[in-house]
Amino acid sequence: MEESFESRPLIAKARMRELNARRNAPGTRRLIAQVLAYLGSGAWLVMATETWQIVVALLANGAVQFGFFGMLHEACHRTIFRSRGANDFAGWVAALAQPMSPALMRAFHYEHHRHTHELPYDPELAGMKSMAAWPRHVVWLVTVTGVPVLIARSGWALFAALTPARLAGGAWAKVLPFVRPEQRARVAWEARVLVAIHAGIICTAIFVWPPLWRIYWGMVAGHMFLSWYISCEHRGLPEGADVPVLAKTRSLIVPAPVRWLLWNMPFHAEHHGWPSVPFFNLPALHQEVKAHLVHRVRPSMVHLRRGRPSAALEGAKAS
Repeated sequence: MEESFESRPLIAKARMRELNARRNAPGTRRLIAQVLAYLGSGAWLVMATETWQIVVALLANGAVQFGFFGMLHEACHRTIFRSRGANDFAGWVAALAQPMSPALMRAFHYEHHRHTHELPYDPELAGMKSMAAWPRHVVWLVTVTGVPVLIARSGWALFAALTPARLAGGAWAKVLPFVRPEQRARVAWEARVLVAIHAGIICTAIFVWPPLWRIYWGMVAGHMFLSWYISCEHRGLPEGADVPVLAKTRSLIVPAPVRWLLWNMPFHAEHHGWPSVPFFNLPALHQEVKAHLVHRVRPSMVHLRRGRPSAALEGAKAS
């Protein structure tokens, strides 16, 4: 990682060195499997003729595109492979389905780690108190459509691609406040590459092969899954710089296939406490720290626990 995040002193240094060790094989296997799943489900989606086939292929392709968020997340931490270049390659593979360039994701996500669930600074909250609370009623319905997240990401990409990094005055600070001035040039050129690729795909769908539009249906479906999932990670929990990170982050109990799809991201509190640990070591990390986790719940139960302090939380604050 380009930034250093101090590990919590719950694990011996020697054990942390073991957990932080990078390996190439686990990431290679998962990347190949997910790319093949994406290509297969995408081909089925654009070639299907029966309604039931389109629906099933859409859900399958949406699920794979959702899983690419886990790949992009790990790539931005550079924990998939040992080399920086290989991690950046994986980030680009995943970025096409998000759509969020690796540099933009890295700037956004590192700021989220620095200021997790802090209203003025965490880019996931966008400075809005309502984003820290658990969404309810119409807000929940709008959230799970995935449209707000997809619009934000697409808008950021277009802004970065079309706005000169050196000539924009305060526009970058207003639209992309989590991107530091020294990061803007790289974010801008990566955004131009991403927009150019999608412009080519869209032109092909318009003028050559209309069924190719269905890939974007899959992107919308993937963002529906993603919006529901990321809401469960922090929303409804206490916010602020004085709240320990384990007390404002949930780990989610999900089936093993979902953990595989998301590169073990449901071990989310573990990741926030020790973000340098690669995805394949998060289960082992969980065994080390599970007694210290404050919120570990099934996603379907999150709404029942929103914002309620617990004895564990009080203990975490005291520590």
